[in-house]
Amino acid sequence: MKNLLTVGVAFLALIYSSNLWSQAQAVNPHGTSQPPAVTQFEDGKLPPPTATTAPVSQISGAEAEKAFAIFAAKIDSSAIETLPVQNNGRIKPLDSLARESNLYILGSRSKWGLDPVQFYLGLIVFEYNSALEIIEIRDADLRETLGYRRDHRFYSVADLDKLGIDERVRPLLEKEQANKRSLVPAEKAMLELANQYNLARGMIGGGHFLASVDFSGINSEPGAGAGDTEILKIAKQYLTALAQGQLSADFARDLLAKTKAQKTPDLFTHYVQTLDLEVFHNHLHIFLWAAFLYFLCGVCFLTKPIREKLSKPSAWIIYALPLLFHIAGFATRVYITGFAPVTNMYGTMLWVALGVALFSSVLLALYGNYMLVGFLLLGSALVLILTEGFPLVLSPDMDPIVAVLRSNYWLTIHVLTITISYAAFTICMLIGNFALVRTILGTATPDFLKVSAHSAYRMTQLGVLLLTAGIILGGIWADYSWGRFWGWDPKETWALIADVGFIAILHAKYAGWLDAFGCLATSTVAYLLVIMAWYGVNFVLAAGLHSYGFSSGGTAVVVGFISLQLIILATSVASRMRHA
Repeated sequence: MKNLLTVGVAFLALIYSSNLWSQAQAVNPHGTSQPPAVTQFEDGKLPPPTATTAPVSQISGAEAEKAFAIFAAKIDSSAIETLPVQNNGRIKPLDSLARESNLYILGSRSKWGLDPVQFYLGLIVFEYNSALEIIEIRDADLRETLGYRRDHRFYSVADLDKLGIDERVRPLLEKEQANKRSLVPAEKAMLELANQYNLARGMIGGGHFLASVDFSGINSEPGAGAGDTEILKIAKQYLTALAQGQLSADFARDLLAKTKAQKTPDLFTHYVQTLDLEVFHNHLHIFLWAAFLYFLCGVCFLTKPIREKLSKPSAWIIYALPLLFHIAGFATRVYITGFAPVTNMYGTMLWVALGVALFSSVLLALYGNYMLVGFLLLGSALVLILTEGFPLVLSPDMDPIVAVLRSNYWLTIHVLTITISYAAFTICMLIGNFALVRTILGTATPDFLKVSAHSAYRMTQLGVLLLTAGIILGGIWADYSWGRFWGWDPKETWALIADVGFIAILHAKYAGWLDAFGCLATSTVAYLLVIMAWYGVNFVLAAGLHSYGFSSGGTAVVVGFISLQLIILATSVASRMRHA
């Protein structure tokens, strides 16, 4: 048990150091440096520096960061984090808006030891905000092109003001409008930087916040929104109070009450009722807790001394705990959005990780192979960590889905069926790699290979059944939405290719063409087809009618996985041939 606790602590330390639970090293909040007082906040702009205040050009980035961290840390975010704001087609809490906005410009949800709301609000009212190095230029080649150092990632709004960003991107915007696919990576990186720059300017000017608290833009009913005459006036008073260091919660409560009192269309009523729940969900990091518990459960099952002391009821109790966390987090997202949360890559990875855990429990109940299932639970933990660890690539936002997906019936039965089949295939891949690695280490006995191949074969059957059903259901939905059952769209085609790949394994195993090792090895190869259908179409090809799922990023991780997979496969085959 002592060893288990040691492993658990090490796992927590790994997550912490990977920037999943904390965003940055805290700056001492008890420093003596104080930001200058601000007299009034009007129209989203701070007044110019006084004669006794140093101009922005004379303030170094380090000095501005230290003063900002001290200043923003005093903001009581708990008093205002549930403030309803409208953004990207829904009403969400200020906490979510702050996390999403900070993430886009910073690459993380906060910095300098501040929570997301403190950073977001502090950025609006801090006098030297334009001197803060908050914009992450993610592409090293772009940094060099702009005349910056390749090894320095963050720059201030004042730095980018000198570059004439808007003028630089105007021809790129025209090119994007004419043919988005004609943009090369360097041009896409420049457009992304322009978007970051404009968002940062909007946040610094206060316009981003002020536009979000006023609901008049989403109301078609005359007089439904309070408009500039009331809400914006109260919001400016609140920002002025923050800028002057007046930290009384009364200002926040007044703004909170007035904002919630605004009329909203029926479409948005549900979101207003889930604000507190969404903030709680944001703070809890429930999927990371589920990953931690999956990891501990997997270690228990893999460690022989612990495994031998576990009774069957206690083993199932240990198994159920991470499942309950995982299901609770998934159910929370369903309740907040009103849809099955598999409308983007983040949601599908959560669903696949849950499917791996659920299907693994079936294998445990049928065959009682605790060691094999323990390895699968480590796989579930890894999928959840990857899902939470790349928020710029796998966006956790819960914004509304595109119109073509707004059929909860088809979204549920088609997309959930397709993606849960990926969970079965993921189990096949994990079992296959478990066997391949043990073959390399020389510990894979014939009995072990036979048992592992049997489990992988059953999961392949399940995956083929689900994927085939999902493809057929997708065709029916396509006929309903687009007027045709099948059109050789890349998403359709690669789903079919992946299905055929695993069907081939089933037939080869049934016909006796593959032995136990062959079945396990080919399962890892066939999974690469799933990667293409799942990730490649959306993130690499980005073509076809399924454009609502397109995104970018993560290529290095996927290429690394494929390379590692091929290395493990080749090494295990070579090892088996040597010992044949």
